[in-house]
Amino acid sequence: MITYGSAGEPLARATANILGYSVLNVKRRLFPDGEQYLRLLGDFESGTAAVFQPLFPSPDSLFIELALIADALRGVGCKKVIGVLPYVAYLRQDERFIAGEPLSAKLIARLIEAAGIDSLIAVDMHLHRYSHPRDLFRIEARNISAMPLLAKYYREKHPESDPLVVGPDAESHQWASSVASILKADFVVLEKERLGDREVRVSEIGGINGREVVIVDDMVSTGKTLVEVVSRLKAEGASRVDAIVSHALLVEDAYRSLKMAGLSDLIASDTIPSRHSQVSVAPLIAAELKGAFP
Repeated sequence: MITYGSAGEPLARATANILGYSVLNVKRRLFPDGEQYLRLLGDFESGTAAVFQPLFPSPDSLFIELALIADALRGVGCKKVIGVLPYVAYLRQDERFIAGEPLSAKLIARLIEAAGIDSLIAVDMHLHRYSHPRDLFRIEARNISAMPLLAKYYREKHPESDPLVVGPDAESHQWASSVASILKADFVVLEKERLGDREVRVSEIGGINGREVVIVDDMVSTGKTLVEVVSRLKAEGASRVDAIVSHALLVEDAYRSLKMAGLSDLIASDTIPSRHSQVSVAPLIAAELKGAFP
């Protein structure tokens, strides 16, 4: 069975169409005190079920919904529940940077496991201090990347371009190098100093005058890092600046700020549906799920 939380329906249906499966619908409402109620609708089968739920834009309530759906699936006889979480929240805090902070990356992994998820499929998880999902999860966890599809889309859209690929910080190295390899382009990774949740400073770049540039990162949230990089690139004479990201969260009017800084195009996947979702990860997820269903 394939089903979905309230943030996962479009991708669940796109993936089910590829696989030729029907989708189990979910009825949901809120109790007067704000608690969530839901019920699975349709023909139930035992065996394996996949529930789609990116943890954005309200990760706390979406996680509770995920847990309720997983429990409901168990209640109708499912033996295995696969969590398809295209975007996994709470992975930024992968270290106790200051005394008294929670290690939220480890905590969200434990909570996902406790929710009744037997295996996990995610897209471009924000793994920095962990080299592999198994360093976080005790269940089977597969981290697939949208970057090859995004890079190929960029190449089709700009066949004559010879861009410089720029990673805005050390964490972006894995994604920038992947895109650069596919585009057969040079790439550089900048150094970033975070001055707060909404303020950053990046290192100087150099050698940009007249070049087309593609910034590559796993996600854009408030956009402050990308705004700083775009502004620096344009000031150094970049002829065009585009950005490739897996997850376009785009909170606090981030896209408007990016356009004002001089960004030409933002290319994102549909892990989080938006008008910038030019590439679908449904084929990637379908390929992962093919072997999971009898």
